[in-house]
Amino acid sequence: MAGVLRRSTFATRRLHAPETVLFGEHLKRLDAETRRLRFGNPVNDAFLDRYAGLALGEDALVKGCFIAGTLRGVAELRFLSGDGRDAEGAFSLEREYQGQKIGDALFERLIAAARNRGVERLYLTCLRENRRMQSIAHRHGAELSFTGGDGMAEIRRPYADAESLAREWMDEGATFVFAMLEWRRQRFDFLTRPIRRLSEGRSL
Repeated sequence: MAGVLRRSTFATRRLHAPETVLFGEHLKRLDAETRRLRFGNPVNDAFLDRYAGLALGEDALVKGCFIAGTLRGVAELRFLSGDGRDAEGAFSLEREYQGQKIGDALFERLIAAARNRGVERLYLTCLRENRRMQSIAHRHGAELSFTGGDGMAEIRRPYADAESLAREWMDEGATFVFAMLEWRRQRFDFLTRPIRRLSEGRSL
């Protein structure tokens, strides 16, 4: 898939505990190499199902990126300390949507979410060969270091401000509006289905 998706063509919102299956389906659409770069090792579908079942707990905030109504990318914020000042970030994005600035958009959402919750230090771990993730982290002010085959990115950010709060509120609000419009469309389709069937029968 060539080109860059406009931000108006995708929506981001928080994923909640009842959406474990949705999250798992996204993870299982990742190709083998994307899975390896995300988790550091080759993983199978059974592992991904178990991971999705544990990922939406109280110690984490998970943002989903929806394209045409389907979950295609995820940014995870996992708190490392009891006071919430340290957190770890992680990302997954399906292969056909990589290289379109969606990773940058997810990174922005992750940083805004971290700031809005008082996180002072955000860490990201990736394999040394994951140049794309390192490039995105560097563009957002991360300090990169390497030990063996692993890379570590650290981002220090101030507390929330009007911009970071507005970014998150706008995302959640827009997604709610789109969801309501889709619900109304489906409801209208359900209510008018008998009338359409009657009209089709008369035209035969």
